[in-house]
Amino acid sequence: MIIIWGKGRTRFIVVGILSLILIFPIHMLNFATSFSNPGKLSDSMDIIAACATSDFEHPNDADFLTIPRIPNVVHQIWKTNDLQTYSTQINASRDQWEYTLEPLNYTIKLWTDDAILQLINGKYAWLLSTYEAYPQNIQRADMARLLVVHAEGGIYADLDVYPTSASQIQCLQSLNLEAIFAPTTGTRGLSNHFFMAEPESPFLQWVLYEGKRRGGATSRFIPIPYLQVFWSTGPTMVTAAFRKYAWLYGNLQDSLGVLDDGYTRA
Repeated sequence: MIIIWGKGRTRFIVVGILSLILIFPIHMLNFATSFSNPGKLSDSMDIIAACATSDFEHPNDADFLTIPRIPNVVHQIWKTNDLQTYSTQINASRDQWEYTLEPLNYTIKLWTDDAILQLINGKYAWLLSTYEAYPQNIQRADMARLLVVHAEGGIYADLDVYPTSASQIQCLQSLNLEAIFAPTTGTRGLSNHFFMAEPESPFLQWVLYEGKRRGGATSRFIPIPYLQVFWSTGPTMVTAAFRKYAWLYGNLQDSLGVLDDGYTRA
């Protein structure tokens, strides 16, 4: 092959490369948000703007003893039991969850990498090959949180998510919903840094199947790492799974909820 370089040709190539650099991220963003219906979440699920916590300020009341649909378990995930390795900047929130909720008969459970693998081998063998093939640890962490809540029910909280009040948690549980999620910015999607669900939630099962579907070769066409994570296992995947679920099953306001964006800042 003979390549002839000239000033005009060089300028053309440079312009072409710059165009690709500008266009490529836009293309990848479109790819990453594929299957996400732009409709409002409020069209299909309950938007929780507030919760009346006064009913939970007197734990001796009979209503307090009612067994909630979502169990009194808080799940957190780390590589090992040594949370000292979590961060040098902030303290893991486990101690705060224990201080806030253990007096009210909540269990705070820390899942390690080994415990997650045992759970998958025992109950979710169909997901094992996908889980092990993820190129990034955060993808495994994203799927692990869905797995533990689906398996046992309860509340998931990232290690940098701190409880502000026990009554708020109890109030959300009392709404008798199958699952409740924190929102992405502007309540445009479902986040996975904090959520709760009943054991073997049908919706979480659906999300796990969607994660399995996106865990194959398709996601590897997204070379930008954080977009690959969002699309394959993160909030984009969870939101897209909900859109499909709502399209199939219709209005889900009696079973699924998302916290209003302002609620999470209160």
